[in-house]
Amino acid sequence: MTVEKKYLLIVNPAAGNGKTMKFLPKIEQILRKNNVRYEFHFTQAPMHAVELVEELYKDFDIVVAVGGDGTINEIINGVPNYNLTFGMIPIGTGNDFARSCSIPHNSIEESIWILLENDIKNIDVGEVNGRKFVNVLGLGFEGRSNEVGMKLNFIKGTLKYLLAIGYNLITYKRIPMKISFDDVTLEGDTYLVSVGNGWNVGGGLKLTPKAKMDDGLLDICYIRKITRRRVIANFHRLINGTLGELDEVTMYQAKNIIVESSQMIPIHLDGEALHGDRYRLDISLHPKTQPVIGNWSGDTRFAD
Repeated sequence: MTVEKKYLLIVNPAAGNGKTMKFLPKIEQILRKNNVRYEFHFTQAPMHAVELVEELYKDFDIVVAVGGDGTINEIINGVPNYNLTFGMIPIGTGNDFARSCSIPHNSIEESIWILLENDIKNIDVGEVNGRKFVNVLGLGFEGRSNEVGMKLNFIKGTLKYLLAIGYNLITYKRIPMKISFDDVTLEGDTYLVSVGNGWNVGGGLKLTPKAKMDDGLLDICYIRKITRRRVIANFHRLINGTLGELDEVTMYQAKNIIVESSQMIPIHLDGEALHGDRYRLDISLHPKTQPVIGNWSGDTRFAD
């Protein structure tokens, strides 16, 4: 197979607890076998991927994240004006964006084959306070769980997220928020707000199970108040996608959202922390702006 396009592979050596470097020889072997024109470039610090993309993108047709959701988020924030096709070889902890793109996170061969097939879709891109996200934005309980999970970087896989959730069930207190979108205003002490462009978070948990990344809308899962017992008893709904059936859960859709609080809002975007002033969050959507290579026919959620 001869591929004319040139691929910029940005590798995060720390992703997946160091798994990227172990898989690198295998990735290189497959690319060479398929006559792929490529270069590896390695991140050396947080946000370095942004700099690499900005510096190198003009010499490549496709930029590829070799790492996890954090690497993906950095690269997306480095792509100027959405004019560079994005692909991924997922080797992270959660691999949530890869799941949303129906790319297997447990097979290097399959993810590379999908990459070389070049099935491209222009997806929506979210933005909060000037920083882009492609999969999910989590506030309140979800944001705090991500903060705890980042401190558990010595634990691998979904277990890390489950332990963070368990800890938060004991310690978390609701945050006062005012959430405004369209003609809706939600105000009061709030348990959780999940804003999904993709459909999963935390290693496959479904807070916005019906989200579509190219429909021009962000899906919102809103929980104002819920007991620990109800969370534990209904945790399976996060796995099977039926969380919206609970009385405590309301689902919305919007293009622009404003969140305000008297307290600093716990937040993550694509599993990454948002620094700076977090008392007001301006969330917007750029419809169908970023070309992404995915296994788009593999999404059978809405098949008849």
